[in-house]
Amino acid sequence: MAFIDYYKILGVSKDIPQADVRKAYLKRAKQFHPDLHPDDPKAKAKFQALAEAFDVIGDPEKRRKYDKYGEQWRNAEAYENFGGGAGGGSPFEGFDFSSFTGGGGFSSFFENLFGRRQSRGSRQSRQATGEMSATVNIDLYTALLGGDKVIVLSNGQKIKLKIKPETQNGTKVRLRGRGYDRGDGTFGDLILTYNVKLPTNLSDRQKELLMQMSKG
Repeated sequence: MAFIDYYKILGVSKDIPQADVRKAYLKRAKQFHPDLHPDDPKAKAKFQALAEAFDVIGDPEKRRKYDKYGEQWRNAEAYENFGGGAGGGSPFEGFDFSSFTGGGGFSSFFENLFGRRQSRGSRQSRQATGEMSATVNIDLYTALLGGDKVIVLSNGQKIKLKIKPETQNGTKVRLRGRGYDRGDGTFGDLILTYNVKLPTNLSDRQKELLMQMSKG
């Protein structure tokens, strides 16, 4: 998902004292207020984008997460609650965020208005369907035997997936209503593709078992 520089939107430096953030926001808000720009069709969107930036930077705890985690700041609570994840891993492990091509909600205003533009056709197509795609890595054993896997969405929401036994590499799963905001209050679907990861550094015993399986 694209990184949105909230400090840039507010027109301030990253080391601005917390006490001065509101003052900077009010000054900026006068420039973007829709009532002052009746002929600018993007004035409302800019004002909403500015409001989102202030909502984050103006809140000390949200700002701390944003400064630490960048574009994944909304997932910070899930990450910290997991304590780095079971077995010392990350709760984001196995969830390929690079498959996302943008954000939803007010964040999409930043991409469109402040320098991170997409082609008109791509943007309109995504808004029309709201469909989002991502890849989820699963190990061979879970693919063969089935099991549960928790993923964390870009908004911080955790979802437990039920992996069916004998799941094949490339299997697609549709999660309805978990995709992009279509712009009318409804959401498209999230399409997950399972990527089966083969084990490495097998022990002699594991190799022996696999050889037995291969012989039927």
